[in-house]
Amino acid sequence: MLFVLLASVLCVVTAYTLRANVIDHGSITVSGLNGIGVIFGFIFYVLASSVFGAEIAVTLIASLLLHEMGQVLAYRMLGHSQAKFRLVMLQYNQPISAQPLTNDGEEFFTAIMGAVFSLGPMVLSLAIAAALLPVAPVTAHQFWLFGVTCGALNFVSLLPFWPFAGGRCIRTSVVKFWPGLGPMMTVFLSAAMLVASLRTGSVALMVLAGIGAQSLWRPSPSGLEPMEPETGLIALSAYAFTLAAHFSAGWLLFLVYI
Repeated sequence: MLFVLLASVLCVVTAYTLRANVIDHGSITVSGLNGIGVIFGFIFYVLASSVFGAEIAVTLIASLLLHEMGQVLAYRMLGHSQAKFRLVMLQYNQPISAQPLTNDGEEFFTAIMGAVFSLGPMVLSLAIAAALLPVAPVTAHQFWLFGVTCGALNFVSLLPFWPFAGGRCIRTSVVKFWPGLGPMMTVFLSAAMLVASLRTGSVALMVLAGIGAQSLWRPSPSGLEPMEPETGLIALSAYAFTLAAHFSAGWLLFLVYI
């Protein structure tokens, strides 16, 4: 129960910190909630169900929406009052906000916030699952499934592949003191995933390796004011912690499906 209490405190602190960004700027506008959006949402659910099963498809959609909310709130915290909540699996090519970012610090913050915002619910779900397992194993399994799916999704999003959130985080945080770190990490992980996919026959790993390889030829957007080296080190540390936290929750799902 202590784990549940601590996880609940984490969620409450997160909600309290971000509350003003919803209250002060009014309600959040949702884009993509129309007939076409519903059709594509159904197609996404069917495809996810065929690959992972219906239970994981539902938790995957919930995790995507939670990730999107974190990004929207990040833009709100930066003063973008017109930031829109997208149905991410349908409109990922459309920006959350039409107002441009001004520096790499803002770019990093908006990129990592989806995963950071998901930490509290992920930890709380796993804590509740552990607490309920002796008395309600079926319900505990549902909470556990959401926790590991949320961790796996956010870990993948934080891979250092452009234009994944992780690629944006790495390239913006190290540009002033180690600009080659991002490409080095991309090459290493892509090669490792390629070798692993050839050894195991995993299609998912092959796809991720291909995404990593193509990201090497995609230039990062330029023109934003870079972070100072000290700030970049703090940002890089936050990225590493968030990446590790989500991997620790999502690795069980990787063992089963990847």
